[in-house]
Amino acid sequence: MLLSGEPENGTVIVFQTGMQVIKRKFRRATSTAKGRIILSAILFILLLAAGGGFLYWQTHKKKIIRDKLESAIHEKSGGLYSIHYDKMDLDELSGNLVMTNVSLVYDSLQYEALVRQDKAPSILLKIHIPEISVAGVKTPRALIDKKINGRKLEIRNPSIEIIYTMQGKDSARNVPTRETYEQILGDLKELSADTVSLINARITTRNLKTKRPLIELTGATVQLVDIRVDSAANADSTRLFFAREALLSCENITWSSANRLYKYTAKNISLNSTARAARVQSFSMDPQLGEDAFVKSLPTQDDRFDFSMRNIVIRNLDFLQLKEEIITADSILIGGASFKIYRDLNIVRDKKNRVGTYPHQALQKLPIPLSVKKILIDDTFLEYKERNNITGNAGKVQFVNTRAVISNLTNKKELIAHNNIMTVDINSRFLNKTPFRATWQFYLQSKNGRFDVKGNLGSLDADDLNPLTEPMGPARIENGTIKNLQFNL
Repeated sequence: MLLSGEPENGTVIVFQTGMQVIKRKFRRATSTAKGRIILSAILFILLLAAGGGFLYWQTHKKKIIRDKLESAIHEKSGGLYSIHYDKMDLDELSGNLVMTNVSLVYDSLQYEALVRQDKAPSILLKIHIPEISVAGVKTPRALIDKKINGRKLEIRNPSIEIIYTMQGKDSARNVPTRETYEQILGDLKELSADTVSLINARITTRNLKTKRPLIELTGATVQLVDIRVDSAANADSTRLFFAREALLSCENITWSSANRLYKYTAKNISLNSTARAARVQSFSMDPQLGEDAFVKSLPTQDDRFDFSMRNIVIRNLDFLQLKEEIITADSILIGGASFKIYRDLNIVRDKKNRVGTYPHQALQKLPIPLSVKKILIDDTFLEYKERNNITGNAGKVQFVNTRAVISNLTNKKELIAHNNIMTVDINSRFLNKTPFRATWQFYLQSKNGRFDVKGNLGSLDADDLNPLTEPMGPARIENGTIKNLQFNL
């Protein structure tokens, strides 16, 4: 050990080596500090940018979404439709969205431009919705990928107007085409939801040219289950309005005849696509004028109808064909009905040929293809009332507790080619006094309206016919007995 004197060479080397190590560590420390400062600065900038972006999104998200939604619908519809709303509340964390006072309207000037280009649609829509609520939407995916996926969509108390333009290739349609809905959806690649509910809707239809209202639905509710709108679902022919299952109900459907003499009303309608069934609590054809006023409103003699039916059930209804305005069902059950017909012979009769107006010929002229294998009618009241031009009095022919079966009700040519006869079997009580049975055979697509009828009437006292023979004959039967009546016409 050296206690004094000059240091040895080894000591100098050790000292120098130690100094180098200290310098290297210092340099490393200096470099690490600079890296940390730079990294911190970068992170700060990123956080600032993210925070600024988040702040910008929070303060401008409603305008961004509004602009995007409005431009998408405007562009996708070729400038025909625009959407407006008052307020939107969006919660990205829960995926909930509420919009109030949403309106979808068409541009009349753009429609006229499409008319001139021969590109006008057959149907226009005007929609106002007080509130739309959406739950469980994956918001980022909706914004980035143009894919909206959610759990539940509710549309409450909407007012929907369907306007028939009588333009385009589908001008005869009464139901909006699939393309109409897709046009309004905008440029979304995918839209799906567990359930979509339309609650308490008011739906009206009218003619664009005449401005005349046609049909009104009130209290309409629609629930669509497993909604999907994308390329795969578009090719899925089993879906109804993009849904796997559809439940529809309506409190009232009303419309008027072309001459305004009748009002038609259907109450408490329900349809279930899974059960392939429809129910109607009641249907009525109500004359808007009394018997005398009705007669005076027309220039020539005509029948005045007063019909009503209740507890109507349609079984095995093809909903996919119904969407295409084709009615196909196995059977229709009618729990009870009343059919009243009135004619006044004092009014001059027109000189029109009645060929072409018989029931089975009118069936062939319906604009909607129709096929029902059987219609069963129970507990029905039938009345034909006629005012005689000689006596000036009216007589009534009545059939009580009538049961009828109608088979092969169709106007489809391919079905008529296999079976061209529609059969109507009736069991009733004539004047509620004696059994009456009859069978009609209507030859579908017969040019002269051919039909055959045969039947029989049970026994009754002859003077029971006086309520008919006196005002309608005129004749009176003093006494006698009708044992049996058979006819084959």
